[in-house]
Amino acid sequence: MNGPLVSIAYEFKAEAIPKCGFGNTLKFDKTFDVKRALPTSELPHHSVRIFPPTNIKANVQFPQVIHPVGQNTLSMRLDGLARLNAKADTLEYWKLKKLTWKLEEVSKAVAPACEKHTPKDAKEGDQQPAKKGVQRTETRIIGEKTMFSGWKSNYSGPDNSAVEMEIEYLPGKNSKFVCDTKSRDGSEVVHQLMLEMVVSQEWAPVHKPSLITQTGVGRILRMHFATVLTERSGIGISWDNESPPIYQDVPPSPPAYCDEIGAGAIFEHFEPLDGMSNTSEGRSLSPI
Repeated sequence: MNGPLVSIAYEFKAEAIPKCGFGNTLKFDKTFDVKRALPTSELPHHSVRIFPPTNIKANVQFPQVIHPVGQNTLSMRLDGLARLNAKADTLEYWKLKKLTWKLEEVSKAVAPACEKHTPKDAKEGDQQPAKKGVQRTETRIIGEKTMFSGWKSNYSGPDNSAVEMEIEYLPGKNSKFVCDTKSRDGSEVVHQLMLEMVVSQEWAPVHKPSLITQTGVGRILRMHFATVLTERSGIGISWDNESPPIYQDVPPSPPAYCDEIGAGAIFEHFEPLDGMSNTSEGRSLSPI
């Protein structure tokens, strides 16, 4: 990984020196590309959010593990968008005007102090230990999009009003993203998906729902979902080159052993061996 605060690399270095002392020293350097590939769940994660003081309820289904390449789909349904005002004999609606999704990356790392500025050990009377590093945090947006349409809305009545949509999100093409990671030295990279919706309030008479009037009241609804960004696992093991053994030419299994069998009938359950001959049809078998 090569993040804005910390970089992690696995390097292999080898050096061969001739024993006789003559000849050139051979050196070899190689960087191993170690990727983190987490398995994805077959079922999406389900989350429910209510936005008081309104009656708006959001049902969201999204994958918790996403990949940087390929589309990731989030499904959402908004209910409770209409309310009947019996005193004024009107219907009040909350209509979705704008939706913005953002994929946020938060990086944390501890910057250690050099030998010159390393604080001394804490004294016995001090309650807090001396800090030997500074916590650094950086937040950046690796993907975002603003939508003004693309959802299905139904405002037929106070009980049937709903908005349904499917959002496809992924990191930007030119964004330098880092997969989720966490180490013991304090380095950590996490991601979260943020949704921001702008709704405006409108009202209309009960008997004339087409006469819509703007009230000038609006609200901003925000949601945050923890997301794990990881590489794809690939095709896995090549079964052509590393196929497991297939026992297709194995002969039949040996004969079964009965629990209770007499000494005289033991030859009735086993086939004769090569050394046991049957010279005539009526002659009994006898072992050598």
